Amino acid sequence: MGVPFRQAEEAVESAAEILFDLDPRVRSVGITRHGEAFGYRAVRNSAMIVPLAAIGEPVREVHGVPVLFTDTPGEVESLAAVAASGPASPAASSLVQEVGHHRPLVSGLQIQNFDDDIREGVLDKGLMIVGTLGCFVRLPDGKPGFLSNNHVVAGENRGRPKADRILQPGGGTFDPADLAGILEDFVGLMVSPVGATPKKGNAIFNEVDAGVVRLNAEASFNQGFLPFRNLVAPNGVARAKAEDQVFKVGRTTGLTHGKVTDVAAIVGPIPYDPGPCWFRRSIVIEGLNGTLFSDKGDSGSAIVRTNGEVIGLLYAGNGQQTYACPIEDILSSLHCSFL
Repeated sequence: MGVPFRQAEEAVESAAEILFDLDPRVRSVGITRHGEAFGYRAVRNSAMIVPLAAIGEPVREVHGVPVLFTDTPGEVESLAAVAASGPASPAASSLVQEVGHHRPLVSGLQIQNFDDDIREGVLDKGLMIVGTLGCFVRLPDGKPGFLSNNHVVAGENRGRPKADRILQPGGGTFDPADLAGILEDFVGLMVSPVGATPKKGNAIFNEVDAGVVRLNAEASFNQGFLPFRNLVAPNGVARAKAEDQVFKVGRTTGLTHGKVTDVAAIVGPIPYDPGPCWFRRSIVIEGLNGTLFSDKGDSGSAIVRTNGEVIGLLYAGNGQQTYACPIEDILSSLHCSFL
């Protein structure tokens, strides 16, 4: 039998300490539905090879809360590098229309931090790092901007606010017509030591992977999606609940539909350039009927309830589970409001 949500929520971080320590393959621990109530779910990377001696005895409950295990043969990752031009470039090779140049700007479109790609030598290799435009917000000074991940618009802490040019859709050379905005601010990613775990007490938790871009005054925008998607436009924000029916539009997999399986999840370690990162309060989504909900490059996509309420921004995935950070935490951290 499950337990009330509040009971599971109060002990989720303590339960994560136990479950991550029990099995080094565990990558997330969150609160999930268990019958008519709630329990914990631990997602394991079943492709990871570890000695049997490193795995503890299986458990069915922690702190009186039932535990379920899900095995997924993939590591949790985030970035997407694609060809900047030529026949392998997104515009030439993808059927997803969000990779093309669009005005007005809308949610789901491909974006690039052009200046970070220059500094990192990515363009010299004929590539570019891309992600997805999430949703539009009001900056602290009242001007419009848009959200995405730190690792999309701020180069994993390398970003230069008030300077870095964010292009839509981006490419190997600067085209003024592609300028969507200028990096305004980001929440710095906090890195944990290699081998850190919640039980050791050295896992440093992030709550968001987020950045905000000041909209180019000459770029028109619309709080919605490309018209042919025929979707309800984002119209507010809300806290995620287990079993929420949701959708997202991303530059890699386009429109996909899914269900929130876990909330208040502890996730990690996820490889970032500065080092491994851990997260808490994350939302876990799975595609309906076993379908793929997201892939690399969809980072930054808004996770939207079927009624138009935004609950989070996608930041990572493993092929089966998609991870998002809560929209409320993002807005608070960046001192923005939903537009």
